[in-house]
Amino acid sequence: MIFVNSCVVVPHRSSVIILPTNPNKKDMPMRVLFVSSEIIPFVQVTEVAELVRLLPERLQEAGLVEPRIMMPRYGIISERRNRLHEVIRLSGTHIPLGKDQETLKVKVAAIPGIRLQVYFMDNTRYFKRKGVYADKEGTEFPDNVARALFFGRAVLETVRKLGWAPDIVHAFGSLAGLVPFLLTTEYAQDPLFARARRIYTPDGLSLKARLRTAVLEKLRLPQDELLADRSLDEAGRALAEVVAYPASLQPVESEAMQFAVEPEAIVEQAAALYEQLLSSVPA
Repeated sequence: MIFVNSCVVVPHRSSVIILPTNPNKKDMPMRVLFVSSEIIPFVQVTEVAELVRLLPERLQEAGLVEPRIMMPRYGIISERRNRLHEVIRLSGTHIPLGKDQETLKVKVAAIPGIRLQVYFMDNTRYFKRKGVYADKEGTEFPDNVARALFFGRAVLETVRKLGWAPDIVHAFGSLAGLVPFLLTTEYAQDPLFARARRIYTPDGLSLKARLRTAVLEKLRLPQDELLADRSLDEAGRALAEVVAYPASLQPVESEAMQFAVEPEAIVEQAAALYEQLLSSVPA
C-alpha cells in the first residue's frame, strides 16, 4: 500500500480489501460526484469514458455509493437519439467568465439499460460546436481553458441547486481539470462542499491549452503557482488530494495510484480509495 496525504491507496494489481464504511455514516452509501469530460455511450475519446461508465453503476449496485454524473453536452451528442430533456429548475444559472457571463442549461438523460442519469452542462457558446477538444480538422479549440472553467463552475452550481452534498468529487479528464482548484478556492467555504474530498483521473491527452498569465487575467483567475503555465491536466493533478490513473497511463507522481485492467478489480480499488479518503484527515 501507499500513503497519500494521510490516506491509504491501493496501487495497480495489488490485493484490495474493502474496508468498513465510515462510522459516522453507518449503513449510508457514500455520495460521489463523478465529473467527466466523457462517458460511454455519449462520447468516448479516451479510456476515461469507460471508467465513468463502469464505476457509478457497479458501486451503486453494491450499495456503496449514491452517485451523480455530470458532463458537457457537446454538439456531437444527439438530443433526439439520446432522449435528452432540459431540467428547467436547474437551468438559467449565470456562470461568470472574466468580465462576461454565460447562461447554463442543464439537460438530463438516462444511460441506456441502467437506472442512472447523466446531467449535461449545456451552453451555446462553449458546447454547441461539433467537437470535444478540437474541430473536425483536428485543430484544438483556442478557448479550452474557458470551456473547462465554465464546465467546472456549472457542475458545482448545479450541485448547489440540487442541494446534494458530495462526500467525494472524482473528476475525470482535462475539461474537468479545474474542478479540484474550484473546490479549494471559490467553493472552499461553501457548507455543501465542506466535506468533499478531491480525486482526479487524467485522460492522457496532450492539449495545447495552458493557464498562461494572459489567460488567467482574462478569466480573472488568481496568479496561483499551482495554476500558472500549467495544462488543464496538470492543474487537476496538482490540486487533487489523490491522482488515480487509468490502466493504460503510466503514473507521473510516485505516490499516485493506478487502476487495474479488470473491471472487478477497478471497482474494488475505487471503493477502497473512497473509503480510505473519507476516513483520513483532509489535505
